[in-house]
Amino acid sequence: MTSERRKSILILSATLLVGIVLGLLVPGFFYKLGRHDHGGHGRRGDGPMEHKKDWFVSTIYRVAQPDSAQAKQIKPITHWAAQEIERIETTANHEMSVVLDSVKIQLKPILTDEQRKRLEEFESNAKSHWKGRRGHH
Repeated sequence: MTSERRKSILILSATLLVGIVLGLLVPGFFYKLGRHDHGGHGRRGDGPMEHKKDWFVSTIYRVAQPDSAQAKQIKPITHWAAQEIERIETTANHEMSVVLDSVKIQLKPILTDEQRKRLEEFESNAKSHWKGRRGHH
């Protein structure tokens, strides 16, 4: 392999590495910047679900870049879709809780007291971690 070819491969590899690093860091930077500008949770008084709705709607607008006439037509569609997504997520979370509760009931006669205790501690830690993360999105 010639030194020129080696140099080209090295430059391409470095460019790829820089692209990957930027791809990982830049979205996080803009996310934190957006949180800082909006008090950490979107507009004042909004919960995590409202922030998700706003994110969905703004993403559609950012990607599609509609003109003003299109924006008027797009608005009810995106708001409807955001509400449907929230409904589906709520239903899915409820159904998942039902399944997990069933698993606990079915495992109860099989597991020892120590195993059940570890499982309960894991569940408690997971729930607190999940609630903490949801409060920040």
